[in-house]
Amino acid sequence: MDFLPSISLAKTPLPFVGLALLAGVLYLRSVILWRKRTRGRPLPPGPRGLPIVGNLWDMPTSRQWLGLNDFRKKYGDIVHFKVFKQHVVILGSAESVRFLDWRSANTSDRLVTPSIALADHSWSFDMFKYGPKWRHYRRVFWQHFHPGAITKYRPIQEKAMHTFLARVLKNPSRVQDYIQRYAWPRSIPPEFGVGLTLWCSTFAEAILKMAYGVDVVDEHDETVEVINEGVEGVRELLVFGGFLVDYLPFLRHVPSYLPGCGFMKQFETWARANQRLRNVPYQRLVEAMNKDEAPQCILADILAGAEGEYKTWPYEIEALANSIGGIIFEAGADTTSSTLQAVLLAMSLYPDIQKKAHAELDAVVGNDRLPDLDDRDSLPYLNALIKESLRWFPVGPLGQSHYTMVDDEFGGYFIPAGTVVQGNIWGCTHDPDVYEHPDEFRPERFIRDGKLDPNVQDPATVVFGFGRRICPGRHFADVALFINIAALLHVFDIAPPVDEKGNEIKIEPRMTDCMVSYPEDSRCTIKPRGAWAEALIANAVSEPTY
Repeated sequence: MDFLPSISLAKTPLPFVGLALLAGVLYLRSVILWRKRTRGRPLPPGPRGLPIVGNLWDMPTSRQWLGLNDFRKKYGDIVHFKVFKQHVVILGSAESVRFLDWRSANTSDRLVTPSIALADHSWSFDMFKYGPKWRHYRRVFWQHFHPGAITKYRPIQEKAMHTFLARVLKNPSRVQDYIQRYAWPRSIPPEFGVGLTLWCSTFAEAILKMAYGVDVVDEHDETVEVINEGVEGVRELLVFGGFLVDYLPFLRHVPSYLPGCGFMKQFETWARANQRLRNVPYQRLVEAMNKDEAPQCILADILAGAEGEYKTWPYEIEALANSIGGIIFEAGADTTSSTLQAVLLAMSLYPDIQKKAHAELDAVVGNDRLPDLDDRDSLPYLNALIKESLRWFPVGPLGQSHYTMVDDEFGGYFIPAGTVVQGNIWGCTHDPDVYEHPDEFRPERFIRDGKLDPNVQDPATVVFGFGRRICPGRHFADVALFINIAALLHVFDIAPPVDEKGNEIKIEPRMTDCMVSYPEDSRCTIKPRGAWAEALIANAVSEPTY
């Protein structure tokens, strides 16, 4: 007896038969076109997705670099996701991220997500689509930050370093405040918005001076406050996929007052802060220029070219200056402050490493001066320590996403045009196949026979980005890191923090869940190494540098 239901085409309505045949033909056509397009090459491996939404629920939502690194352990260095119709490829090793270098002509585009537009961060030329406008903006930026140009900023960098040392000497318990852009009172959670104290970090002051010619009046200077607010929003804008609106763009048109749409209010807040970030320091400079009181600074030089080298440009010079000024501050201060906090944490956790750095500085620099850039080649262990800081706590653990413009192939896999390609920088710098015991802070891994070992992967080759989108300010950041870390370690002892009873507080190394990351807790006990150190700081502050 046949228990299977019989299907009679004669009894099936003709419209349904026609739709079924049409669907079958369209499906067969799509399969044929896809095979022709891929030429038999498979997509990279990855988790199996669900119908329609794909891998939406597989994408990590917190500290994405950790979850994505787990996928790498399971599927390999090149992992593929598909969320709705969007292809996403994660490159999880130093070898695989070279795709972004080798195929730079194809991978230098950006996908301007709805979250970026809603937060009004599209002004940043780092977010521009790959093309003539981006190249023009980047060329202007590079004119002020190539290796030959950054030497003129050395006096400003040195003065910032001297000011930083003096502030720490006077109030060592507030060292994090002088490094960070802002500081919440530790007893009050930030979400309550109560008792907020805003500081301008020493390094942020230097960037303001260099870019806008702005001298910070005090810690409550309006320029400081608007920049703090604007950059904080950028820190929350994670890589592609951090917000549902990036997958469902129609949500950008939903009013914020509707139930469940409170996220739109956050974007509105960030947008207002971003507008002030660009306009307040810029207007301050313009007002000074209108009074013939324009200070010497990068933006003044750019605006002065409005009637010269930039006169024939199809872009507004004011927009260009605004974009470059914002990028200088946004990237310049973050790199230094985040890495300095990592150094404080590392030195408090690894006292033997600090002793080795002190010994080298004492032997090369002595006790009668502060270290300077000319000492760099004579301080291999300190250079190794800086490399390890960049590796241990990369400032941008996922960097910026890239976007392919045409179909490509890598590692035998098919990479479709329009794919978001993300390099897991944290995964690269914590690869146990490259760095033994990657969670430990070990500068020695970069040393061989008393010199820097060129055979060890340099973290700088991944932490500053890839291909044509590599950070154009990396040379300036490199100098700033050396000057400040060398001086900090030369004159201060850094120890673990203690509680009210004098008991040591154990700090667990942990990165904040942001696009621009830094240690969640870098508290420490800091004090001068001796009377000679105090004298060096006092003398440095009293000497004019610019």
